[in-house]
Amino acid sequence: MTAIIGVMNKHAVAIAADSAVTLGGGRKVLNSANKLFSLSKHHPVAVAIYGKADLVGTPWEIIIKEYRKNLKDKALAYVGDYVDDFFDFIRHKQYYCFDPTDALNYLKQYIIGLFNYLQRVPPVQLTQVFVNICSNVGTDYLEGFSDDTIVFLNNNVSKELDNCIQGLIKSGLTLNNIDAKNLLVNLLTKGVPPILSSGLVFTGYGEEEIYPTIYSCEIGCIINGVLAVRRQQPVHISNTNHASICPFAQTDVMHTILSGISPQVQSIYANCLATTIRSFTNQLATTVSSTNPRLANQIQGISIEPFVQSFMNLSQQAQFNQYTAPFVNSVEGLEKEDLSDFAESLITLTSLKRKVSPDQETVGGPVDVMVISKGDGIIWMKRKHYFDAGKNHHFFSNYFEN
Repeated sequence: MTAIIGVMNKHAVAIAADSAVTLGGGRKVLNSANKLFSLSKHHPVAVAIYGKADLVGTPWEIIIKEYRKNLKDKALAYVGDYVDDFFDFIRHKQYYCFDPTDALNYLKQYIIGLFNYLQRVPPVQLTQVFVNICSNVGTDYLEGFSDDTIVFLNNNVSKELDNCIQGLIKSGLTLNNIDAKNLLVNLLTKGVPPILSSGLVFTGYGEEEIYPTIYSCEIGCIINGVLAVRRQQPVHISNTNHASICPFAQTDVMHTILSGISPQVQSIYANCLATTIRSFTNQLATTVSSTNPRLANQIQGISIEPFVQSFMNLSQQAQFNQYTAPFVNSVEGLEKEDLSDFAESLITLTSLKRKVSPDQETVGGPVDVMVISKGDGIIWMKRKHYFDAGKNHHFFSNYFEN
């Protein structure tokens, strides 16, 4: 698991990442992973990775460095052009999966991995969690997918999908086979399951950009020769958007700091409000039941969800206006060093929260931080090496030759 943060204003963008990597299905955590990389050795653009650390078995680090070697000193106009060029590169390399059988086997393992994750959900929550995951989709097919993709899934992994659904039904899923299968197929073709997916965060400057940009993408599996990629809306610094804070992966602690309230606590408040309103309507119905039973039934039949949702919307808007917006606006005036310190602190706080909580320490280890500006390019503020820099001068002297 990972925590990544991008903090940017008109001066620069600072991006920070922890070093924790989870192995053995979550049983072991190491604190030595590299998650920040320069995408070009000559131009101010970088990429961070989170989630699954490989693409069909090939580590993203290798793919990124192969792309960097292929890019050489070529400059592109916009960060979005680097994103397009990167995916064109791995598409040309057949996503580093040169045997179609391997791609199909990885797709099957992907489905099994999703099933194994869902089986760990308590039975009473299984249906809701399943529906929530499958609802995280767009209205259109992912780029490169079509009705033919669904035909491919039905012809090649129908057995795996059926086995997955049957196993979930035995574990407590209340949907029927057909509805559940349609939701899964819809998820695979119009979205990227958060389980076993990778995330790539591209940031920096293109040749024609004077302010930084952040692009993020979620990467799933390969289906019928096409990689599932879900691109998020990019965040640009401009004359109308002077600052931005963009957290990725494990964002709960960072959202707590940015919004002033924990997402979990906010959910608890919503449940408490629903319980309070329901208690009030029940008491009111009891009071009038002796004189007006019909009115009592109408009161008990009132849906409280709209009131709870209205409260949440109003409170979140107030939070944003009175807390989050002023907080983010304060980033506008930060200099490069302050951007770096702020980004590092957000990752460190997330790591501290994991360390003192009963949860597994899935965020931790040294924090790598880089600052990218238009004039100075990529500057590493903090960076770990697996080797002693003093004993490996050749690495740095040969850096631009390889």
